[in-house]
Amino acid sequence: MVKKRESAKPKTAKRPNYDDLRLEETIGFLLADSARTMTRVFSARIAAHGIGMGVFTFLRILWEEDGLTQTELADKARMRGPSAAAALHELERRGFVRRKDDPEDRRKVRVVLTSDGRRLYGLVMPHIAVTNQLMLRGFTTDEQLALKQMLRRIRINLAPSSLLSEAKHKKAAEAASRARTYSRTTTRG
Repeated sequence: MVKKRESAKPKTAKRPNYDDLRLEETIGFLLADSARTMTRVFSARIAAHGIGMGVFTFLRILWEEDGLTQTELADKARMRGPSAAAALHELERRGFVRRKDDPEDRRKVRVVLTSDGRRLYGLVMPHIAVTNQLMLRGFTTDEQLALKQMLRRIRINLAPSSLLSEAKHKKAAEAASRARTYSRTTTRG
């Protein structure tokens, strides 16, 4: 008796349809692309004053809250390690800020604007105003307020998940390390 050969066609899993997540339909892409475009336009404007985006963020924060510690400033700028240190070094080298010991806690170093750093405020703020006007052209006041509220909510929504994710990864790494240590000590027995 001859057996019939079954069809050799491989079965393919049906791929999920993500048409609603096309590039131009995703909030993440639209936010990132808008931010890149705004940064490119704004950077060109402030470059005339010899300021790059790497140091601008620190100046912007200090214009609103001068005298922060280096750690506070780096936290507000959402920068870490070498990037923050390089930006502060550049601002100090150019004479826009200086570091001074905290009189109440000698372990802390505060970053303060110099007169040149404060002078930049009057030069750069008009560029911020113009860039904001360009970005928000055609938006009503209510739409602008709603957009700001939505962007703040997005930032809040993402912050806890990234912290939780980092904490989970750290716990998993610690557990794996403990397991390896336990395994080595029990096998040597």
